Amino acid sequence: MRTAYTALAFLPLALSAACGGAAEDAEAAPPPALSLDQAKGVFETYESADRKADTALDAAQLPAIATGSQLEMDTATYRMYKANGKKPDAQSFGEPVFYVPRIASGPRWFVVDTASRVRGVEVRHALLFVEEGGRWKLAADPQRRNATPIKGVELDGEGYAQVAQDGLQVSPAELPKAHADLLTQGPQAPGSEHLAAGQQTTQTYDVLQKVSKSLRKSGMTFTAAFTPAEQPAYALRTQDGGAVAWYALKQQETYKGKKIPVSSDLAGLLPGGRVARGNLTSTSLVQYLAAVPREGQVAVVGVNRKTVAAQSG
Repeated sequence: MRTAYTALAFLPLALSAACGGAAEDAEAAPPPALSLDQAKGVFETYESADRKADTALDAAQLPAIATGSQLEMDTATYRMYKANGKKPDAQSFGEPVFYVPRIASGPRWFVVDTASRVRGVEVRHALLFVEEGGRWKLAADPQRRNATPIKGVELDGEGYAQVAQDGLQVSPAELPKAHADLLTQGPQAPGSEHLAAGQQTTQTYDVLQKVSKSLRKSGMTFTAAFTPAEQPAYALRTQDGGAVAWYALKQQETYKGKKIPVSSDLAGLLPGGRVARGNLTSTSLVQYLAAVPREGQVAVVGVNRKTVAAQSG
């Protein structure tokens, strides 16, 4: 797993209820995506392949183990490390907890809640794996710092989870658009009322407005727009009738000015030095973990961000 480049800061995970779950009728329930032992094997295989790819910084190995936003983010991260002449810090995961949902139809997926420690900082990962073309691949890695494991996921008597699709004030499928509209248009955007104020919602919007105002004083213009990424949202039911959800957004930033500073996050994505002239456009992907209550506002509790493309002229 590559070291993440996150937006702003992490929020502590706030999902209610203790771990455990109510038993279901195993005969009536749909089958799990895979067995718990198989999920453990998938995770161990991923760790080994990921470590090998990291050591070589070989992006050609990534499509076999990652997909969607994660593949784009990991590929861009490798390019950045190569451009800076560095390699990612060694990383290993500890005490994984597996959440495998029973799935009646559609793509198979599961979650691994685990932790890593890099340079003395503990980071919790909510790893989302999906099956694609007969292979299990990492699709998202929203993270939290110094956080406790995910709590309250509803488990049946055999230890399997349940997909959350309905019965919520806002469905997981509606979350990406609501979040994107809030970050682009502000807290008055339709659907924004479903999202609680916080660092990854209203505070991010406020920061972007301040950046735009500050750059105008320097003779530059700046705009930022968010849209849902081209991947579905996934959610697990919690014991209190809520859910914990995974989804991703695409962030497009545009700068115009005579001299535009180029951040280190764009290393490997743009030719030349640390200054662009005329205009600069960058595309970032942002993965989120959210606590969705049965009633009330959604709390965004985990995040992972990486700029994946840029161009200037």
